[in-house]
Amino acid sequence: MSNLLMHNQKLVLGLIEAGLTLSGVTAAITPLALWASWSEFVFYSVLSVGCGAFLVFIGLARLRGLLVPEPVAAGKVTDIESLRQRRADWEQLQEEDRGVRQRQRSIKGDARREFGYMMRITSMLILVAALLFLAVWAMMEFRYG
Repeated sequence: MSNLLMHNQKLVLGLIEAGLTLSGVTAAITPLALWASWSEFVFYSVLSVGCGAFLVFIGLARLRGLLVPEPVAAGKVTDIESLRQRRADWEQLQEEDRGVRQRQRSIKGDARREFGYMMRITSMLILVAALLFLAVWAMMEFRYG
């Protein structure tokens, strides 16, 4: 029974969302359609459809608000238990933030070490290549020069 009720609620909310989407798109396209209308009859027809889309959108939005009430505002405290729970949640978030910052510093440190290692290897390879070219040049100059 509960599963069927939940399925029906999801279906109704899905239909409301679809109606909101269609009426929103219709309302958004209305000014362009008014601009492109070629006769007075078409102009008033498009205008009435656009106004109807706005009204349907407002009605469906209110209906959705009645079916799915918004959670209590973040700044509104109803009792002392709620206040204590919010403080505990806040302290837990602060602890998690400290852990995240520590991991970020660790990652940054690892990246610095890896970048330094790559720079040392690159410098060594450039130095070896320069010495090799210098040695070949000196040998060619000594032998054939």
